[in-house]
Amino acid sequence: MGDADKRALWDRKYEGGLPSLTKPDPYFVRAYERFVDPSFPHVGRALDLAAGLGRHALWLAERRWRVSAVDVSEVALGKLRQSADEIKVDIDLVAVDAADYTFELAGFDLIVLYYHLDRRLFPKIVSTMSPGALLICKLSVEWGSESVSARDNFKPLARNELLALVPELQIIDHHERPVRNRGVVEFVGRKPESEKSSPETPVGL
Repeated sequence: MGDADKRALWDRKYEGGLPSLTKPDPYFVRAYERFVDPSFPHVGRALDLAAGLGRHALWLAERRWRVSAVDVSEVALGKLRQSADEIKVDIDLVAVDAADYTFELAGFDLIVLYYHLDRRLFPKIVSTMSPGALLICKLSVEWGSESVSARDNFKPLARNELLALVPELQIIDHHERPVRNRGVVEFVGRKPESEKSSPETPVGL
């Protein structure tokens, strides 16, 4: 699917509303309160990749984070701009596919990635994380024996595959579970402050 087709597809979906994507995900909120807030009491810069309607970008901006939101759908970003204006927060909106986004080296303290899997993104994500930065992500995982028809790079993750995609990060929280007819992985990782930093012991939420 080309960029124009992908943009048109998501524009149609977001024109329909997608009300389930307007409230912050409970895992994101718990992870923020437990891991992000203690690490960044004075907040910082955040990047919301494939932000959609911006449920997490808006939540962070309300807490004074400087947020960049990236999404291929101009319809979604238009609605996000309207929501930001209503609550009087500023968000840097970038209308581009995440694969084409120019990642700033060590530019962000927090990365949010929800249900957008492109395996080629992970080295770029790690590169744009500043020392000590956190990644919060939730992605689909293959569960059971059902076959998935998708190109290799966009197939749901195999179990424990995410850990292999971000070997540079310390594991702060990681668990996988079935949800209806599929699975999800919920993950928080930290970029070490230095090369000598040792991995942390995973903890649960």
